[in-house]
Amino acid sequence: MEVVPAVFGAAAGLAGLLLVFLGVSLSAFQSFAGDAPAAATARFRRAGSWIFGAFLLGLVTVAVSFSWLLSPGRALRDAAVALFAVELAATALAALVTVRTVLWR
Repeated sequence: MEVVPAVFGAAAGLAGLLLVFLGVSLSAFQSFAGDAPAAATARFRRAGSWIFGAFLLGLVTVAVSFSWLLSPGRALRDAAVALFAVELAATALAALVTVRTVLWR
């Protein structure tokens, strides 16, 4: 009974953190001139897509957790925990791609 509220809070927190990093990535992408070659901005697009994907996965996890809070059931609990595990993995991959994009030019 205590797992899903924790997953709800953690997923919402991670989604908020990812939204901040998405904003940073988008602002770095927009700092390029309009006529910059696509190869120069491809890294930022890739990082942004990974971050956005992890953010959307976080929103889905929050929605499933909230659904469980409204109507507790074993299937929703298991789905929320599994989605959170996938969200953690996606967040780690998004972080690695972002660090690679920003630090290694």
